[in-house]
Amino acid sequence: MLPMCFGIMVAVIVCMGLGRRDKCGVWYMLGRWGKRGKQGQVRVIEVVMASLIIVFAVAFIDLFALTPVSPKYESSELEKIGFNVLRDLDGEKVLARFVNNAEWENMTAALAASLPTDVYFNLTVFDAAGNIVNDQAIGYGAARVFSNSPYVASVTYVVPGYQMVYRPRVLVLQLVRS
Repeated sequence: MLPMCFGIMVAVIVCMGLGRRDKCGVWYMLGRWGKRGKQGQVRVIEVVMASLIIVFAVAFIDLFALTPVSPKYESSELEKIGFNVLRDLDGEKVLARFVNNAEWENMTAALAASLPTDVYFNLTVFDAAGNIVNDQAIGYGAARVFSNSPYVASVTYVVPGYQMVYRPRVLVLQLVRS
């Protein structure tokens, strides 16, 4: 920072003509100012100042601007979150165990711990024929939250089997932000 300031000072001194008052640099312009009229130079300074004020005002307002939440953005974000959580649980080899051993309480706890606290979820597990497998609700949040919310994201995830047994299960995860 200091070398840049020093460089600017040197440039200003050189531009001013090193203090000489001949036909060089700013001293010449300042001497001629009164003779040619001040209106043109004052207008240029005024335009530069107005431009700087407008640029700084726009930059300052942009810091505090809130973008509106669109339904498409909200749903796609929730879908990404839901898919990533299911994929992570499957990568840790716990999702297939929970589904095939009917460990619904563990499934609910794992999803509640993995999802953000302001996201409600409802998970339904289907077999290959389309029949519902889970006999109890797997979810967090009241049922009215899903019916009243305009943005419900749905993620479908397939678990092929567990421990060398091919028994595909289709998981449908519904997500709503509170």
